[in-house]
Amino acid sequence: MKPIDRGDGRRTAVEVYESLQQSILSGQLKPGTILSQVELAKALNVSRTPVREAMRMLQEGGLLVGEPNYRSRVVGFDPRDIEALYMKRLALEAMGVAITTRRMNPELMEELRSVVGELESDAAHDNFEMWQTLHRRLHRLIVSETGDTLANELEQLELRSERYQSAYKGAHLLGWWQRGEAEHRELFAAISGGNAPYAGELAARHLARTALELLAALAPEYDTARLRNALNFAIAGAAGL
Repeated sequence: MKPIDRGDGRRTAVEVYESLQQSILSGQLKPGTILSQVELAKALNVSRTPVREAMRMLQEGGLLVGEPNYRSRVVGFDPRDIEALYMKRLALEAMGVAITTRRMNPELMEELRSVVGELESDAAHDNFEMWQTLHRRLHRLIVSETGDTLANELEQLELRSERYQSAYKGAHLLGWWQRGEAEHRELFAAISGGNAPYAGELAARHLARTALELLAALAPEYDTARLRNALNFAIAGAAGL
């Protein structure tokens, strides 16, 4: 991690948070790694105050857990966390997609079309960081008409999901983008056609498929019955909007 220029206290805390978050999501900081406020402050060339605030934010986001002596530990790959994370995303994102589909406007539709196309570009396929940025943008756009509160919460859940996705895609799935992009195209077609219940269902199935593949790869013995039940619940909820 590179040193951070000193500046406004709040801004510095956000920069420390973003630096640590990216290091965790990219796998640079492995699960189980112990982080010391004192050592991080020295490494980043900041005081302990922004480090403490950044670590608090990461604990709230589920990426760190507190340890004694001003330390935190990077959360490991817990199948229960994957399950809970995706169960929440299934319900909220299916609802958000259905609502956004009903409120879609031409400008948003064109932006969504552009992002779907960029995700399938050779440049994105050759650069996982670029692909992730576009993928975040896609998932933000398809729930953007629900308001910032729900969209921001889903964005944080998406960021937590990326840590598991990075571990899985890096080791288990050559050409990992292909199935996801086919699902993105089908979802875009449902949204552009104004079919809100079906768009919500497709969003839920897209997330459930990802979660089931993650669990199969990272915890193959884990019982996925609750996740499958959550999928049915999310589909029914989207149909009722």
